[in-house]
Amino acid sequence: MLLVFSDHEKSSFAFLSSIPDQVYPDVIKIALSNLLGTKENTKVINSAAAKLKVEVKSLISALDTLSACFLNSAKRSLSPDDVTASLTSAGVSESLVAGVTECYRDNRELLLNAARLNSIQVPEYKSLEWRLECQVGSRSLHNTVIPNVLTKWTITDPAAEDKVTERYLDCDVNTLHHIADSLRSAQQELDTFHVRKICRNMDKMG
Repeated sequence: MLLVFSDHEKSSFAFLSSIPDQVYPDVIKIALSNLLGTKENTKVINSAAAKLKVEVKSLISALDTLSACFLNSAKRSLSPDDVTASLTSAGVSESLVAGVTECYRDNRELLLNAARLNSIQVPEYKSLEWRLECQVGSRSLHNTVIPNVLTKWTITDPAAEDKVTERYLDCDVNTLHHIADSLRSAQQELDTFHVRKICRNMDKMG
């Protein structure tokens, strides 16, 4: 999977490709710091813009694009080769591609952690246990078997104080079939053209 860049992002990369190669390490370092929560102050960025003789607004936009490139690459768990291919296909200069790829490789674990913190954290399924119970008769119902299913869901919830929680669901077989059919229908819906188109547009938005 490769990153898809907007026209604005491509313009930012074109701007970065126009500045001297020797300042790439400093620019990349600032973009990384901004993403990891150790933002460089405005004075540093203004000073860098003055030395490069460029507009502060253009430099900030380029730094934001670089930060977004790092974050989106980590969100998709791209390999360094994927990052290189993504930037190269966008027409980024070889020197800048090499610098960004090296920084991504060296700080990949930190970037993956940053991506997790920037993602919406929702509970995730971990495991399922179940038990089938049958009522084989009662005073009102003779020679009748009534099956019932007790399930225990183990869920990982990043937002909860106890990261791993357990939930119990006691239901009859018809209800269980309905749940399974609903999940199967949702899974099939994910494979439709409409949903794939939405996912592609979300990827482009980063």
